Amino acid sequence: MHLFKAITPTVPNSYTGSDFPVSDGVGGGGFTLDSHSPGETVEETLLVAASEIRTSQTGKQWLQFTFNTGGGSFKGKQWLNKESAEKAILPYRETGVVQVVAKVEEFPAGSGNKSLTVQKVTPGDPSDASSLLPQMPAGESLLEYRDLLLTLIETLDEPYRTICLSTLKKYWDDFSLRPAALFHHHAYIGGLLKHTACMLEIGRGISSAEQPYLTLLKCVQEGEADHKNDLYHSIESDRQSFAWDDSFDALYTAAKSIAILNANPNWNELAVGILFHDIGKLFEYNHLGATPERFSKLLQVESSSEDLGGIGLDEQGILVGHMPYGCFVFEDALRESGIRLPIAAHHRILHMILSHHGKREWGSSVLPQTSEAWYLHAIDLLDARKEKWRAERLKQGEAL
Repeated sequence: MHLFKAITPTVPNSYTGSDFPVSDGVGGGGFTLDSHSPGETVEETLLVAASEIRTSQTGKQWLQFTFNTGGGSFKGKQWLNKESAEKAILPYRETGVVQVVAKVEEFPAGSGNKSLTVQKVTPGDPSDASSLLPQMPAGESLLEYRDLLLTLIETLDEPYRTICLSTLKKYWDDFSLRPAALFHHHAYIGGLLKHTACMLEIGRGISSAEQPYLTLLKCVQEGEADHKNDLYHSIESDRQSFAWDDSFDALYTAAKSIAILNANPNWNELAVGILFHDIGKLFEYNHLGATPERFSKLLQVESSSEDLGGIGLDEQGILVGHMPYGCFVFEDALRESGIRLPIAAHHRILHMILSHHGKREWGSSVLPQTSEAWYLHAIDLLDARKEKWRAERLKQGEAL
């Protein structure tokens, strides 16, 4: 998949080892709300990712859900009549799989933000629940992104290559399956692997360019062209929200900061920052297939079992967050490999992990202060928005 025209695509080597296995199946398929109109009634089997009782300011209660299917994740709700909320929520928690009769809703009208209002529910068969986890887009596979990821890591100098490979080997069972987000981008099995591989592709393309800063700007300008094209056709498609909304102020802030710093990115450090920036989501998220040993591999805690279902937040992991966890994993990799980095390089990498959201209001622990940190923030945003843009184009049935 060609990400940006300014980035020369990497030709990945086919991995033939046994340390990094993935399914070679091709994504696509599964129920999705995109093909259903507001007001339409559907009957489907869904995986319950989250269920909770909500209470309004007036004391009225209802049930709120996140559902998974092979086609993606979406919200749902159920209004209560005479039965109690505690009784009404039991079918959703009995097996984690439900068969529902529900009405498709859209709010606000024309936004494409669809959800289900459940009218009837019965517990379903959990034996094949894993098939209801959101899958990669049609035509894509974990195998292609695995090969791309490993090919790009092989370009690193030592000890950075060892740091990355040893970490992937230790956490591969989780890393290869985890989503990169719950809803907005790469919100499917293998999403973190794809997001990381694509970010490395963009980062390598920028770092190896004769003028890295101008290559970054060309990627931003391509995003602007995509956005303008979407706006131009918005009346025809009846759309009110767009993939690149609220992106360009942040991207140009990063570009301006990079220009002021006037330093080309260090590819070794940038690549390590990219690999570790979201690796904490192994602990912040959970779902069917998440290994119970992931916490005890990293922390001095007992291994414990979890009730896993659809893609959701881990009740322990969210107490810390993926940025601190990324720092823990990075430090653990150094200790296990017996590697000591110069203190400045060590802190530049930690700084990238902690600042990659770019703004405190977007969740950054600190604000970017180095060239690599600003590049990482921009690359993260570019890949997330490009992925969301591609998904919206496919949803509209448009050619990419």
